[in-house]
Amino acid sequence: MNYEIYMIIGFIIIPLGILFAYYKDYKQNKTEFKHSIKTVGKGSINGIILLVIIGGLKMASEYIIPFNKNHGIEFNSEREKLGIPTIASNWEIDTHYSEQFETQWWKPNPTNGHFKKIIEYGIFNIKSETDYYQNGKIKGTFAWSKYDFNTKTIEYFLEKPNENEISVTEYGKLKYGKPTVIMNINKVEFDNYITE
Repeated sequence: MNYEIYMIIGFIIIPLGILFAYYKDYKQNKTEFKHSIKTVGKGSINGIILLVIIGGLKMASEYIIPFNKNHGIEFNSEREKLGIPTIASNWEIDTHYSEQFETQWWKPNPTNGHFKKIIEYGIFNIKSETDYYQNGKIKGTFAWSKYDFNTKTIEYFLEKPNENEISVTEYGKLKYGKPTVIMNINKVEFDNYITE
């Protein structure tokens, strides 16, 4: 169905219907109509003021929340104490993918090794840091470590192609592709991957 036509018709007919209803009301009792318009006008102004206040609070919250977002390069000394990879001085924040509760740091022109860090925030403080690695010798694989600041634990993961898997599409057809497999690995396997 072509919903655009119905929307255009609705945008034309609904305002005309409202105008016609106001016209009929005006013809029946002009004094009462003028009084009701003043009441509606006052309510509309109050509604607009309320919307402006709510919109202003939402915009302000995007700049204020999270309250503590100072975990850039200046946080590297704390990272070293916790055993988390640091951010190099030439790394840059990706403003396109970073959001209110997430900051993405990228190594310029990544080819091998540690190339990306994602810092996730809660309302009051940092939640986690995820560091991504690639090994140019092993094509199509990525490894990452995730440090959870709440539990003070670190987990390691490896994503690699699964050559043997045949998948089924959402329409029920077989797809002969090379989907990836994500595995939870231990620190020794992780270190072997990033130093190999």
